[in-house]
Amino acid sequence: MEESKLQSRYAQSLYDLAVEGNKNKVERIFADMTLINEVCKQNHLFEVVLKDPIIKPLKKKDILMSLFEDRCDELTIKFLYLIVSKRRDIYLRGISEAFIIIYRQQHGIKLATLTTAGEIDKKDLDSIRQKLETELNCKIEMRVKKDDSLIGGFCVDVDGRRYDASFVRKLEDIRKNITKQI
Repeated sequence: MEESKLQSRYAQSLYDLAVEGNKNKVERIFADMTLINEVCKQNHLFEVVLKDPIIKPLKKKDILMSLFEDRCDELTIKFLYLIVSKRRDIYLRGISEAFIIIYRQQHGIKLATLTTAGEIDKKDLDSIRQKLETELNCKIEMRVKKDDSLIGGFCVDVDGRRYDASFVRKLEDIRKNITKQI
């Protein structure tokens, strides 16, 4: 089975089980999958351990329990046991990412990346988020990146579209207008 299909199926199954519980369960499992995804991204050794076929499933379960038992919902823990026993633990990061995508789709949340030349305060960030939510008629989850090459202003990327309000873009527009007039 193709890797992405496998990850999506496991993620969808977990989402469906969480929905059967109640709305709060879905929120809790989303928080758990977000935590697991962050641990996978930030700790390369953790992913190496999961992908190592020499390490016995029982040992992997012990590692997962030491990391997540006190921090995650019972359903998440049972799910982790299942994927380890089925030897699907090598796909844990992909499953968690697929779950996050499914959750966002089901809750009408779009991911936006705000790139700024410098630091942005919370008030301005909230203002940009509110304008995007109004414009796109959905909830926005905002990630912020810093890029000094913008000189000033910002760019927002959402759904494959870019909204560019950077100084670099404005300077480029001025340059084009001047060259047209010459």
